[in-house]
Amino acid sequence: MTLKGERYLSLDFLRGLTIFGMVLSAIQPGGVMPAWMYHVQNPPPTHALDVSVPGIGWVDLVFPIFIFCMGAAIPFAKPSIKGIFSRFGMLWLFSYLYVLINSSNPWVTLAGFAALFPLYMVIKNPLKLAGIGIPVWVVRLAGAVAVAGVITVNHFYFGEVVSEQRRGIIIFLLAFLYLFGSLIWYYTRGKLRLRTLIWLGILAFTIITQQLDWPTVTYANPKIRWWFNVEYFYFLLLLVPSTYVGELIKERLSSGDKYAMKPSGMLALLSGALVVWLTYAFYMQIYWWNLALSGIMVLGIFAVARKFSPQYIPLLGVAAFMILVGALIEPYGGGIKKVPCTIQYCFATGGMAMMLLVVADYICSCFPTSFFTGILEKAGKNPLMCYIAFGCFVFPLMQISGASYLYKLAYPQGMHLVGFLRSVVMVLFTMWVVGLFTRKKIFWKA
Repeated sequence: MTLKGERYLSLDFLRGLTIFGMVLSAIQPGGVMPAWMYHVQNPPPTHALDVSVPGIGWVDLVFPIFIFCMGAAIPFAKPSIKGIFSRFGMLWLFSYLYVLINSSNPWVTLAGFAALFPLYMVIKNPLKLAGIGIPVWVVRLAGAVAVAGVITVNHFYFGEVVSEQRRGIIIFLLAFLYLFGSLIWYYTRGKLRLRTLIWLGILAFTIITQQLDWPTVTYANPKIRWWFNVEYFYFLLLLVPSTYVGELIKERLSSGDKYAMKPSGMLALLSGALVVWLTYAFYMQIYWWNLALSGIMVLGIFAVARKFSPQYIPLLGVAAFMILVGALIEPYGGGIKKVPCTIQYCFATGGMAMMLLVVADYICSCFPTSFFTGILEKAGKNPLMCYIAFGCFVFPLMQISGASYLYKLAYPQGMHLVGFLRSVVMVLFTMWVVGLFTRKKIFWKA
């Protein structure tokens, strides 16, 4: 089984895998590896943005898969209106705080990381310390004061700039996507037709604003771009269907069938192979080969599902629709691109994320106690902490202890593969460290 309590472990696993990809893409050697190891629109060696280059690579899959995980988790969380706005505010705040606590002095960065615990840690109300009950709001206030103190020291003593422009764009964007996506889900629960109409409205809005070049207009205005970009709405083309997938999963789990979340090995293999093929085909820009072979593979996936895993057919239907439409319209508007965000990018990557969920179900069902399953699953349960743990906790400790010198030695000049493997090991170590917090039931939650 891949369900435990109120958590869907396959989703935690897939979320952990995306965080692994996010952190790895940020710390891997830059400018020296093949172009497919980076964002396609930021090619080596300079990584200067080139929006004329179409295609996607594995790095371009990481963010949309995370969006899918967030959308699919919404029906499980069943947030209230108050909860939606509260979480949005805390996510929005987090996008600034984790950047502003980063310092040239590792001790200050560690102090900032520690200060985030009382602000974001899941705490029972009241918190029991030495037999004394402390209200949660007092703990949160203490955390806010501590974080503000770290940022103040960082600014006045170490010259770190405090500005509305200094925020983590990934978390910043996810905050807005969570807000809009959760509100859409909340008001369309049990109203699939209404949600579909809203999704079609978002699609129409995307087409019109792209034709009017609104993304360029909003981004060109510094008074607007720090808090808003019209492309925020485009990613809802991916997130809104993800909420429906989350509902499908909940319905399947409620059947009580112990095999409800275990696909056949052949289905998982074909689903994973389709994702690999699509990534290659979109990167190489082989349009007709992509359409033909993807169509054949989708037919094969449905044939296997009907025979061995019929419970997956509704999910696969949504995934196939998004993948095939994305592949069909791939040449539209200059091709599939993450930057600027295109319709085909949201469609294709959303469908690929759904296919990867099938793979995650198989892995979590067949190898629930393996090292890699455990490390990714536990990191996926603690995404906020895991996202910043390397830069705000692990690396500052390495600087203080002198281990950062050994880290540099582990990348001999010219041995780029060794440098990449060094990065892989460090990300896995970071996720293992976060897993220690998770095992102790220490979670951060916006």
